Amino acid sequence: MSSPITVGVIGATGSVGQSVVKGLLSSEINFSITSFTRQTSIDSPINQNLRKDGLAITGYDLAQPQETLVNKLRGIDILISCMNWENLHLQKHWVEPAKSAGVKRFVPSEWVAPTPPGISDVQDTKLDILAAIQRAHLSYTVIDVGCWFEVFVPKIPSGRSDHAHWSLVDHRIVGDGNQKFALIDRTDIGKYVAQIITDPRTINKHVFAYTEVLSMNEIWDTMTIVSGEEPVKDHVMVEELEAIIQDYPKKVENNPETAYHPSRIQDTVNFNMAQFRISWCVRGYNTPEYGEYLGYLDFTQLFPDFPKGKSLKTYYREVVNGSAE
Repeated sequence: MSSPITVGVIGATGSVGQSVVKGLLSSEINFSITSFTRQTSIDSPINQNLRKDGLAITGYDLAQPQETLVNKLRGIDILISCMNWENLHLQKHWVEPAKSAGVKRFVPSEWVAPTPPGISDVQDTKLDILAAIQRAHLSYTVIDVGCWFEVFVPKIPSGRSDHAHWSLVDHRIVGDGNQKFALIDRTDIGKYVAQIITDPRTINKHVFAYTEVLSMNEIWDTMTIVSGEEPVKDHVMVEELEAIIQDYPKKVENNPETAYHPSRIQDTVNFNMAQFRISWCVRGYNTPEYGEYLGYLDFTQLFPDFPKGKSLKTYYREVVNGSAE
């Protein structure tokens, strides 16, 4: 057996991180996986489960000298970040240590959709991280996946979809609802990642790994077909989304708490999702065509024989029967 590819995952206990780990573990490729977790969380129940799955658990403290992190990263071939939106900026602390430790490829925390600068604050932070990686001359792969299925789960009269409905997310259909955008089941992300990170064609490239391309109307129609019920269907115009974006600074200027504190979380989600939904549902950036324009490699073209991920119809069936992850 060939020597394993050593992969470090930052944020392996989060929703994307768990998908990445499962994808690596289920791959036919021989991976040796290390979960980098905050020192204070090293014995958490999730990390204990990861140990049982065969992962090495390594604690870190970004307040320690940089050389400490360099030593922890030695021997890692590929470093994958699955940090959440709130902690994206902390990735900068990993770039120079990864370079010094000899990491061969850094996969920053992206996991959404192709977006040009100046459209989304979250995406601009990600572009800032990529710039830091490029300044360090560290090899990388950017992986975007489109909108996750679970972001939009329409409510139906029976209430069978309520358990999977994200109450913080505005589910109103944007405009006429006809702009298509890319989607993926979150649990499939890791399967695609395992394929992408071992292919030399993806080094220093952006890859768009999605499963379906549907409009909001088609998403709602899918729930109708699966459930046999008519989902709640309201609309929002782009002007209202733009107003949410413009009003956000005023709403939070006198709030000393962080953006994701319970007292601010709803305003923060409204702001971020307003930017995303203009990008996806109005400007049409979350599409294979726009990804190609930005220079993305299309996963379906790179790996035409790779099994397609779960369909939205299958996911919604799992939602209405209560088995969705």
